[in-house]
Amino acid sequence: MLKAKSWPLDNYDDVDLNAVGLLINNGRDPAPTDPVFHHQMVYAVAMTTYAIFRAALGRELSWGFPDSKLNLVPHAFEEANAQYVRDRKALLFGWYRVEASNRVDMPGGALIFSCLSHDVIAHELTHALLDGLRVRFDRASNPDVGGFHEGFADLVAMLQRFTYRNVVRSIILNTHGDLTKAGEWSRLVYELARGKGTSALRSIDLAGAHRYNPQAEEHELGTILVSALLDAFVTIYTHKSAGFIRLATGGRKTLAEGEAMSADLLNELTHTASRLAGHLLTMCIRAIDYCPPIDITLGEYLRALITADFDLVPDDPWSYREALIDAFRKRHIFPGSVPALSEDALLWDRPRHKIVIPGLNFGELRFSADPGCAADAAEVLRQARLIGETICLPENLDTFGLADPKDKYFAPDKVDPPVIESVRSLRRVGPDGQLAFGLVAEVIQRRFVQGGGGYPSFTFRGGATIIFGGEGEVRYVIAKSVKSETRLMRQRDYTMNSGGDVFALDKCRHELGKKRPPRGPAGRGKVEH
Repeated sequence: MLKAKSWPLDNYDDVDLNAVGLLINNGRDPAPTDPVFHHQMVYAVAMTTYAIFRAALGRELSWGFPDSKLNLVPHAFEEANAQYVRDRKALLFGWYRVEASNRVDMPGGALIFSCLSHDVIAHELTHALLDGLRVRFDRASNPDVGGFHEGFADLVAMLQRFTYRNVVRSIILNTHGDLTKAGEWSRLVYELARGKGTSALRSIDLAGAHRYNPQAEEHELGTILVSALLDAFVTIYTHKSAGFIRLATGGRKTLAEGEAMSADLLNELTHTASRLAGHLLTMCIRAIDYCPPIDITLGEYLRALITADFDLVPDDPWSYREALIDAFRKRHIFPGSVPALSEDALLWDRPRHKIVIPGLNFGELRFSADPGCAADAAEVLRQARLIGETICLPENLDTFGLADPKDKYFAPDKVDPPVIESVRSLRRVGPDGQLAFGLVAEVIQRRFVQGGGGYPSFTFRGGATIIFGGEGEVRYVIAKSVKSETRLMRQRDYTMNSGGDVFALDKCRHELGKKRPPRGPAGRGKVEH
């Protein structure tokens, strides 16, 4: 049962979103002053976002905490902010009163609710979903980790907005079909920012004027990532829409200033942009399965994007991957250890020698009615044991970024045995309906680095994401070696300068306010998801 507790302002009574009256009427009509609609809005956008992730990954999703429910709290605290808090298993949405000002086109005392912003809801739920997919991304072991969390959450919110046909239709009309014209469509969370007299929390830079800077704040790094991906989106859209525009204008590349757009052209451009946004959003979500389990960089996400898409659609007739590579190159987002910024160089490496685990063959796996769901915990444990036995063979340790805990190389550091952190199904449907199936696993190994020479002690992790094919063969290994001294020194310097192993998710908030939400019990207005 979905219940929302009352909020202490005015007469906001308890809400039951499963009430027969609400279901018969297909929910409440949109109304900012209706508290029932607030709960409905949060739940509807959250479920839409969740469904998009589930469809893209082909499986049920888990959270970054041991529970099956995420609490959605529409009226958690008085502040112009929202936040995902793992320890409280909740998304907390704030609200604030508008202060009278000449630069604000709203009456003083008006209420602004973050729970009424589509972008905020999608952004915060994405933080929670990403935390479940890559729980070790909670530690900022390098400046890109927090930037990736923020950028990916913004990206999902913006591309999801483009999947709503009525919204896209309005954007096409306002831009005259030319999405290279940055405007309101390229601004994020304008609803929450409006009462502060600003146009948006963040704006997309399609021109590539801002380049990657590891010293930038994590929200700024995230905006650079989003700008790169939306730049690729606009490039592909322009390419796909060119034929329709030429037909509608008698051979011209663009509509003339003030020229009316026919209904047919509007429908085709709307369809093209909306469908493309859905494709690109699916690509971006699928790429998470191809990311390393720890210490991600923005350049490595590019490699994950290219590999995941190539794995399913080798042909790439519309040059999606070329557009992505060019957009990342324009912003100087470069992955390390690649000989060139080309598609073949960016693909993740395959194992140097063939590794097959017969017990992970599709015919040997057991499911609960659907290949996206393992039969039970015993089946997952069986799979994990088979993987553990194989990766811990002495000849395989280096391949998976692991090491023997008894290796004298590490003295005086202490090294734990490797741990299989997750085993999940990998089911993807391509644009032509082709189905690809496999497994994706994460293995982690901790190394406790002794301090000295002015440096503190800290925890250093290695391990790999492993992609298995339908016959139990290891197709890709995305490894971060626990023996890498270069990465260790880089992380040691970063954690020391940043004040320790920063908990990245604790800062995943919309920076309109400075006050943090209370650390006590969750606020009022809870919906269980």
